[in-house]
Amino acid sequence: MKVNILIKEITEKFKQPLPGITSHLELAPYRKASSKNIKYNNPTMASTLLLLYPYSNSINFCLTQRNKYNGPHSNQISFPGGKKEGNESLETTALRETEEEIGIKQYKIEILGKLTNVYVPPSNMLIHPYVGYLNELPKFKINEREVKKLININFTELLKKDIIQKKQMKLGDKKQEVEVPYLAIKNQIVWGATSVILNEFRRMLQL
Repeated sequence: MKVNILIKEITEKFKQPLPGITSHLELAPYRKASSKNIKYNNPTMASTLLLLYPYSNSINFCLTQRNKYNGPHSNQISFPGGKKEGNESLETTALRETEEEIGIKQYKIEILGKLTNVYVPPSNMLIHPYVGYLNELPKFKINEREVKKLININFTELLKKDIIQKKQMKLGDKKQEVEVPYLAIKNQIVWGATSVILNEFRRMLQL
């Protein structure tokens, strides 16, 4: 299937109701109660970008692995993204952070749509996930201060039947391990907010 047809189909999907919280809980059943407290927690506003781009008559997207640092998301697999600054729009935040982290110019990215917000309790952030398209092969320039490595993934990986796996993990300050769903993508364990966002996109593609 030609890339422009795929992008048109994805754009049309955003005109339909999103899978939303149902797809979120599929990858984060331990978050059932957290969304009720968003207003009371006064969360920090943040954005991420799921960047699509053409590759060999198909579509790829990228994830990054964060560098190690003293924080709740150290060394995790994630999207380009970060906190809102000043009076900028949340869409602008996603584009700015993408340019800062992986070097893709903001003006080259077309925003196709926005997925459902995701609240992240450990950092008290409310993430606004955007999906964008770069109509050329990307020339990545990684910000090594923030990004350890970049992972290129074909979007068909999201359609594999056995993509959702489970493993025992410790969450936050809990002493005991609990069973946590994750997305198994290219030998990577993608969990937490990134898996929640990807799972909604995955379910949207299947509508």
